[in-house]
Amino acid sequence: MSVMHVRTAVENVRTAGEQDPGLADERAEVAVALGAALRKLRKAQGLTLRQMTARCGLSQPFLSQIENGKAMPSLLALHHVAQALGATAYELLQPQAGTEVSLVRSDEGEVYELTEGARTRFLTSRSARMLEPNEVVFEPGIRTENSGHAGEEFIYILEGRLRVDLEGRGGVELGPGDVYLYPASIPHALSADDSRACRFLVITSPPSF
Repeated sequence: MSVMHVRTAVENVRTAGEQDPGLADERAEVAVALGAALRKLRKAQGLTLRQMTARCGLSQPFLSQIENGKAMPSLLALHHVAQALGATAYELLQPQAGTEVSLVRSDEGEVYELTEGARTRFLTSRSARMLEPNEVVFEPGIRTENSGHAGEEFIYILEGRLRVDLEGRGGVELGPGDVYLYPASIPHALSADDSRACRFLVITSPPSF
């Protein structure tokens, strides 16, 4: 699927009448595949929906909708679900990927909503790698927070300005061409400038999403 055609819905079920039919069909395909992968992994671990709710913080009805292919979570919400299962969001979204070589053209790479006002494009075509490169776009003023995860994180600014705050280490302002590498285990927050959007690369090793 191309960047122009892949979009992820937020945490609700959208009807086909609210969007282009082609995009609605592709969203539906992604939702069904994701639900099947999630249900298979949950059952393989002997977990009930109630137990999953306690682990990831999403409601049981919403988790049920996801597993039945009737709803799509934001990528951050899916990240919490994946963590509860000892997996990554990428593995749930692309369970069949498995080639040794990955080539993603400039008009390719699946795009998902990270949270409202932020989106990410996967820059590899498989999940079983030692690192995870993503292109992220924040609309003006967007801020995300992460409680920390294993490994290291590398940020390279392409456009705009981004502030990175590391718990106990203060914050740093980044502009185009700036590079920041830090232990991903430190809780961190990313904030775009209020006046313009920011586009940047995030490379995480090992993969966390």
